[in-house]
Amino acid sequence: MKTKNFLILIATISLVLGILIYWREYATRDQVTLARVLLWQILIWLPWILMFLGFKTLIKKTRTLTYGRALVVAIGFVWVALHFAWFFNLSATISPYLDLPGSKYGVYRYFFVFWTLIDFGILWFVIDKLWWTKEAKMTSPLLFELTRGGKKHFCEPSQIHWLAAENYYTKLFTTEGIFLMRKPLKSFHDVLPEETFKKIHRSTIINVDFVSELARGTGSTLEVIMKDGTKRRVSKSFIKDITHFFKDRTY
Repeated sequence: MKTKNFLILIATISLVLGILIYWREYATRDQVTLARVLLWQILIWLPWILMFLGFKTLIKKTRTLTYGRALVVAIGFVWVALHFAWFFNLSATISPYLDLPGSKYGVYRYFFVFWTLIDFGILWFVIDKLWWTKEAKMTSPLLFELTRGGKKHFCEPSQIHWLAAENYYTKLFTTEGIFLMRKPLKSFHDVLPEETFKKIHRSTIINVDFVSELARGTGSTLEVIMKDGTKRRVSKSFIKDITHFFKDRTY
């Protein structure tokens, strides 16, 4: 799951909850504005973005551990408790319902039930997307059925050197030659093992096992040189990630 999509999810939860709370507490609408309620909700759920980024790193490091899943779930429960404390303290400070009749520390009793359920729901969703779904993708056998000259070829990911977007097609450069598939590059990016296949440009994905050199060009440009001598430019937005990846991988 991409960070951008999770950010949209959290923003949607914040806005929907804010609107529902404002609608539910109709008796206080003359004292509370919708804008204040929405801002309060955004601040309450914003820490989940940082937690999501932390979970991505945590799951990568614990995936191979025997009790990795249990550790991730346990840390998730701790996070829910910490988020609950954040919600309580923030509401006691800036809640638009602070000191209004029927509220205590800026919240109503039913708030706690909904927030706890939503927290556990998000936790399950994040673990499912970052661990179990990814794990299934990694362990499932994968073959690409490629056609050339009326003949079918079955290609494993390890046989692919690099891929390039070409209009509505994707060109695959493999150990068996060059093939063209009527599928967008993104569809390959979603299924290829992320440990070996790295995006270096919006139109290029490389198999790092077939890279022989990283070469600096003029200015701050960077090129990837494949073992067959092919040179592919690295987009500025990917230079840092690719450089760090090969640095960590080099002895």
